Amino acid sequence: MSEGAPDACAPRKRGRPVQMDFEAREAMILDATHGLMMERGFDQVTMSAIARRAGMSKRTLYAHFDSQEVLLGRVMARVSANIFQPLPEEDQDKPFAERLRLLLTFNKPPGSDRQKLEFLRTIVARAQTYPALARGLVHNGRGRLTGYVRDEIVREITAGRLSLAPEQAELSADLLVIMAFGDPLARLLDPDFPEPTPVLLAARRDLAIGLFLDGCAAKTSDSA
Repeated sequence: MSEGAPDACAPRKRGRPVQMDFEAREAMILDATHGLMMERGFDQVTMSAIARRAGMSKRTLYAHFDSQEVLLGRVMARVSANIFQPLPEEDQDKPFAERLRLLLTFNKPPGSDRQKLEFLRTIVARAQTYPALARGLVHNGRGRLTGYVRDEIVREITAGRLSLAPEQAELSADLLVIMAFGDPLARLLDPDFPEPTPVLLAARRDLAIGLFLDGCAAKTSDSA
C-alpha cells in the first residue's frame, strides 16, 4: 500500500449526528406521551418517563413544552382532532340526517377503555390543580364535536329546513350530542358501569337524530 493511501480496514471517523428538526422532535415527544397515557395512570406519565420513552432529556422536553400540563393538553387536543373531525368536502351535500350520522360516529383511539376512563377520572378529580388541562379536555372533546354539529344545524336553519332560531343552534347542537352519547358522569362515578356496545351506540345515535329532526323540522303548508 502506498504511503498516504487510506487504509480500507481503518474505522471511519464518525461525524456529528444528524440534528432532528424541531417539528420532528416535537412529534416524537407527543407520540411518546400519547403511548404512556394509553398505558399508565396519570401520576406515572411524568416528564422523566416521557423523556425515557422518547429517548431525550427532560431539558429537551422543556425546550418544547413549558410544563407537563401543557404537554398533556397538546396530546389530548391532537387525539380529539383525530376523533372529532369536520365533514370532508365530498360529504357536504349529503342529506342532513346522514351528515349528522357521520359527525356523531367516531373511531375510538387505541388503548384500554378502562385505562382511558381512569385517566379521565384523575383529570376531573384534579381540575383545580390542572385547570388548563381540564378546560382543554372540554373544548377539544365534546366542545369540538358540538361546534361541528352546530355548523350543520345553522346550514339547515338558513335553508329554512329547521324551525329553530339561529341563536338556538348552539344549544340545539349541545342537546343533540348529549342525546347521542349520553352523560359520562355515571361511568366516571361507577367503575362497574357497563361500556355501551357499538350496536347500542349506533341505535342511540340514530334515535337521537330521529327525535331531533321530528321535533325541529320546519312545517310546510302541506303538513300544517
